[in-house]
Amino acid sequence: MDFQQELNAIFELIKDTLPAGVTFTRYSIPSYSGRGTTGKSYFALIDGKVNREAIPDALNHDREHRNNEINQRIRKVEFDIAVAQEPGRFVLFSISKENGYTYKIATPEELLFHTKLDLMQNVDHGTKKESFAEVAPDKKNGEPDVVGRQKIYYENGEVKEYSGTPVSDFARAAFHALDGKLKFVYAMASKTEVIIKTTPAIPGITELYEFNEDLTLDASKIENIYEFLESFSEAKIEKGIEALQANPEFKAKAEKRYGQLIKTRVGQDAGIESFEKAALSRKEIELFSDWHFAENVISLGRMDEDECRTVVDFIGSLVMSHLDIHEFKAQMEATENEMELREVYYSASQKVKAGMLAEALVYGGSWFGQISTLLANHKVEKLMFEKTHFKIESSDALKAFMFYLDLNNRVSMYFDIYQSYLYDLTEFFWFLPALPRTAWGETDFVLPEFTLKFRRKAYYRINDDGEWLRKSPKPAGVA
Repeated sequence: MDFQQELNAIFELIKDTLPAGVTFTRYSIPSYSGRGTTGKSYFALIDGKVNREAIPDALNHDREHRNNEINQRIRKVEFDIAVAQEPGRFVLFSISKENGYTYKIATPEELLFHTKLDLMQNVDHGTKKESFAEVAPDKKNGEPDVVGRQKIYYENGEVKEYSGTPVSDFARAAFHALDGKLKFVYAMASKTEVIIKTTPAIPGITELYEFNEDLTLDASKIENIYEFLESFSEAKIEKGIEALQANPEFKAKAEKRYGQLIKTRVGQDAGIESFEKAALSRKEIELFSDWHFAENVISLGRMDEDECRTVVDFIGSLVMSHLDIHEFKAQMEATENEMELREVYYSASQKVKAGMLAEALVYGGSWFGQISTLLANHKVEKLMFEKTHFKIESSDALKAFMFYLDLNNRVSMYFDIYQSYLYDLTEFFWFLPALPRTAWGETDFVLPEFTLKFRRKAYYRINDDGEWLRKSPKPAGVA
């Protein structure tokens, strides 16, 4: 489609409904998935202020107007234009009786202008809103990972702080404008003024935001070094690694704590110097939130392959920090009956749980210790796959993840697998003391290889309303 030609055709249909001397503007931002957009509705600047009251019907997206033919046509072409652009960019749409209907990618000056307008709109009279946004490229795809917070200052002196930041869209767009060099955005907004600073400064656009990190490290306490390593600060991480390199005893302890995570996420030959590459990003840490780790549940619903791998690799590495997974496999495959299997598993699980909690106790003030504590105490009765891309081949980390699932459970789990890719649950599925029941909806049914000396029974069904069926593989080595 010739986008501008379609805009011109729409303009001819609506130009007589437009007031003279007024320009209506909006922006749309294509998502990184390529399947959606975010943005703002049309507005006009009247006396320097945003006005969304006198919007022509064709440009009004409210419930009353959004289903008329012209409005739908406008929304479709604007969506098509936006998703055709590079993700994260501001796509500006502008329409006026005098200058027609056009679109463009916003310049840095226009990014700043529209962000300031939005911030002013979202501040109540008599308050000020301070916003902070840390920006870093995702380790896998280079997309800007933005994590922020905001403070609201009230006239009575009260201050409230919230997670999330209203400058995240600006941060992502500015990240691209600075060729991936943007690290921080600061904003202070009131109804009459907005100040935006960035690190580094955008030449001619923003002032430099300078924040002075305290790099003073008391390296006599290992918990202080862990705090630096888990800080997300490049400078602090570097300082922490330097302290470990100077102290062989502490280095050995740090390698016990982080070594399996580093090897799993970076490579088997990687050491503590690769910690920053292996550390979870703020975005990855969110995968261990209440949304996915609700009471008695792990939900991998709608996770993509990278997200599934992050969860598996982190949990698996925690287990492998306290358990030789190959030795455990050999012990399980040497058992002669259910009782022996349970004894081997429970002995190993107690060791793993105690190790996870002990490590979190050394330093639990940041993401590693907090997630370790969560996982050490989390009971899993249900594992959910819904439109999940669990395209993970058998690996030590995946086997250790399967081991983890029964860490705090003593009853049979339920695996709910719906419209998902699921390649391999590994032979460790059969090692769990109480074998999970599995339900397979619009997903290829496959149970893993059986390597035990004695029979075990696994129950499964196809679809939620299917009859429960039983699978009992022959013992390993039996024809």
